[in-house]
Amino acid sequence: MKLGGRLVFFLSLVLTLRDVIALEEVLPEDDAPGLEDIFKTNNVSYENYPIHFDYPLPKWLRGVLVRNGAGQLEMGRRKYLNYFDGYAKLHSWTFPGNGSAFFSAKMIMSKSYLSSIKKKDIEPYLTFRGVNPTFDEADKLAWMFLNMDDMNVNVFRYANRTVAISDLWFAYEFDLQTLNTLGSRSPLIPPSNFSNIGKKSEMSSAHPVPEYGTSSRFEILKTLSLIPGTKNRMSVVRITSLDTTEMVAEWETEKSHYMHSFSVTPNYVILFAAPYTISIMKMMETCSVEGGMVWDGNANTTIYIVEIKTGTLHTLQTENVFVTHHINAFELPDGRIVLDLPTQKNPFAFNYFDFSYIFNKTARMNIISMPILKRYTIDIHKKSVLKKTFKNGPKAPCAGALELPVINENYRHLNYCYIYGHVINYNGKGFSRMALVKKDVCDEARDLMYAAPHQYFTEPWFVPNPLGKEEDDGVLMTSVYDGDKRASYLLILDPKTMTVINRSYMPTQVPFNFHGRFFDIA
Repeated sequence: MKLGGRLVFFLSLVLTLRDVIALEEVLPEDDAPGLEDIFKTNNVSYENYPIHFDYPLPKWLRGVLVRNGAGQLEMGRRKYLNYFDGYAKLHSWTFPGNGSAFFSAKMIMSKSYLSSIKKKDIEPYLTFRGVNPTFDEADKLAWMFLNMDDMNVNVFRYANRTVAISDLWFAYEFDLQTLNTLGSRSPLIPPSNFSNIGKKSEMSSAHPVPEYGTSSRFEILKTLSLIPGTKNRMSVVRITSLDTTEMVAEWETEKSHYMHSFSVTPNYVILFAAPYTISIMKMMETCSVEGGMVWDGNANTTIYIVEIKTGTLHTLQTENVFVTHHINAFELPDGRIVLDLPTQKNPFAFNYFDFSYIFNKTARMNIISMPILKRYTIDIHKKSVLKKTFKNGPKAPCAGALELPVINENYRHLNYCYIYGHVINYNGKGFSRMALVKKDVCDEARDLMYAAPHQYFTEPWFVPNPLGKEEDDGVLMTSVYDGDKRASYLLILDPKTMTVINRSYMPTQVPFNFHGRFFDIA
């Protein structure tokens, strides 16, 4: 090892040991300084602000990490009741490849945000949870026409057009270099073989999945029935660009199931339709998405599998289970399908983002549900579904409770080993106890984790080394809030060891963000 390499290794070891030693200190229960800060408004803008890391950046690191989440949580006299409803804000970290780095942060100039600024009050667009003070009756009627507008969940790229998205068939395009909002965009909805009378095609997923071997992406489209007694519809759509789409498969369903993500293999698209369904009537009564969702804890989960080449649909049943994020799926040599999922017993973990939970120290000690990492092996010919719960290794006893999962995207659709994720309550002491984990689904003895006191992580992202030969060759990036310093920083971990190799503090607070990804630049 060269002198420079030994020095970097030694310094990274010192950084990690410092965090580990602090982790061993005895901390009072729910000692969470600064946690609430990351769930508060920060609408301050930055554009390509120079930032500096503790140590030199890898020469191969070239691209832009973009994160999406809430940036403003009130307007005038009203405030949102759940963090999911916040006005969208993008944050980015640009790495030109010459050792420099730049930070940007901007609100998405959505119609709802701009009209609310003009009105000096929250415009009555449909919300997940609602507002305080509540809307009056006239405003409650207005949301049926305004619907949801803030795309504060994820980001994606369609043929060199970068968009902010959520669980709707709708997007806001933004400039990757400046984060300026370019306008609202919606992928073209391909023609259907079914009648659209009394139907509304709006629900989708916030996690499009690339098609194996092409530049296209798959997305799901849910068509809701507005007429009682008529059927809903589910579609799988291939998106080549925002203007070029193709119907792969469509079928009618008795109920419309909420699905935030799905899986794709070289030959199949796989959907887990949990018994968490959308009731238009209840949504109209409550004027909120949450109020219109119905969970049936006694019903099975339906698995829909679509053959990509023919559009043929296979339908299977499995246990009552709820899934928010799919991780990865692949095919075995004998044709069976394997997919890994962080499963939940119910969908009530969404309540973690109610402000009545976040800003209540006692409530934060009550963990509603913890994920259980499972592998499902499906044989569509025998119509069998086998389940396996992953064990945890001694170095990361919380690894199987990961959420916000990511992988090396070069291994999507393929047999793989490593999942990186975010864990709350990693030591059983409440929501504020957060960790990052590396779960090895090939050998739990190689599970690893990283945690430090009063450090509040968001979803990590794995950036592969273009010259790397192993699955975990690269870096792991995540936005972190330092509760002691009351400051945000970008953390870079070595995925092989889950040790700190670099960090850079930001000029402003970065609120908790949901999802994002790293985009290569020319």
